[in-house]
Amino acid sequence: MNRSLWMVTVLALILGGGCAMAADVQELYTETVEGVKLKLFIPRDTKVVRGILLHSTNYQMNPGDRWAEFCRARDWAHLAQDLAGNNAGRSKRLPQSAEEGLKLFAGLSGHPELVHVPWSAVGHSAGGMGRTVVLKQPARALTNCVSCGWVADPAKMSEAEAAVPYLCTLGAIPDAFKMLPGIEANFEPARKAGRPWGLALQWGCAHDFGNSACLFIPWIAGVESFRVPKDWDPLAGPPTLKPMTEKDGWLGDRSTVDGNFATVASFAEFKGDRTVASWFPDRATAYVWRAMVSKEAPMTLEAAATDGSARLGPPNPKSERGMLVNPGRDLTLKVSIHGGIDVKLVEFFDGETALGVARSAPWEFLWKAPAQGPHPTFAVMTDAAGQRGTTNPALITIRKYESVAPAAEVARPEDDKR
Repeated sequence: MNRSLWMVTVLALILGGGCAMAADVQELYTETVEGVKLKLFIPRDTKVVRGILLHSTNYQMNPGDRWAEFCRARDWAHLAQDLAGNNAGRSKRLPQSAEEGLKLFAGLSGHPELVHVPWSAVGHSAGGMGRTVVLKQPARALTNCVSCGWVADPAKMSEAEAAVPYLCTLGAIPDAFKMLPGIEANFEPARKAGRPWGLALQWGCAHDFGNSACLFIPWIAGVESFRVPKDWDPLAGPPTLKPMTEKDGWLGDRSTVDGNFATVASFAEFKGDRTVASWFPDRATAYVWRAMVSKEAPMTLEAAATDGSARLGPPNPKSERGMLVNPGRDLTLKVSIHGGIDVKLVEFFDGETALGVARSAPWEFLWKAPAQGPHPTFAVMTDAAGQRGTTNPALITIRKYESVAPAAEVARPEDDKR
């Protein structure tokens, strides 16, 4: 099938897809390469793609979730791989299918830049193998965020691969998956070598994804902001990614995570042992990490849209704490304080950005129409003695559109597939 006929087919699928308005349809392309089913989502308003988010296994593409909104906010595409139960040779098939698939998608979508824009992998458990896909091309590897302890051995990486910023989240409860030994085997050797690697333990989790996305999102944004040149034109060719060293970021003192306000500081101002500290690309990520690893949070964050259309669910350490909110809604943020603390004030944060302060009960703040995209949100308490403590974070995601229509899944006819 030639390209013009393919475009007519796409238009027919969009207009005939049962949606009230064609403009509400998102573009979702499918291909099968090397026995791997690929799906690529490109937000409809993205004229030029500036990055790719990759999920390799353990993810079902959803153009209405927080990853889609993250891509909408940054003009990124989202690529998902599905082995369909056939794990044979996956370490070779996943990179090969991604590379070949992006070439195909570049032609089908009219986005030739897909083959050279920087990309980042996110994943859980075997989904962590996405980082091996991204690192096959270290010059365009922006960063990797993985909820798994065994997929990143710095001793088996090249200099270029090990220098790519890497974040790992792990459940603090030992279980049969034996993820925790990865801290000593992989993370600590990387940090002793000065690698820009981060680590977050999730209390109450075993081998669970938990609230990982709440930390992955500011991490990726922080790395992108530093490494990708502001004046880069994706249509002109690949960017020259700026190297990121441990001195360019922030550190978190892992020996302080048993309390409720772990120590974080810029690399230059950090007073602890830098060789075992968790690294972060910026202050915003460090602040979210501090909230995430707060073991004995003195408060619980609550949030709801003022029109009643969305509400943050109850905390569950094994599940993500988050909510999706339609655009233009105002939110009420508040905290419930745990047992007998003499609170002086409560500050509410979106990453490093201070949103507002409550100086008396009921300890709440009105957040007027937050901007589109995901917001890692938390609150910090100061008591009468000047001691501080933080809530655990929640991921509040503001949709770009009032509702997201089902994606029109576009694939080439059988006689034109490879």
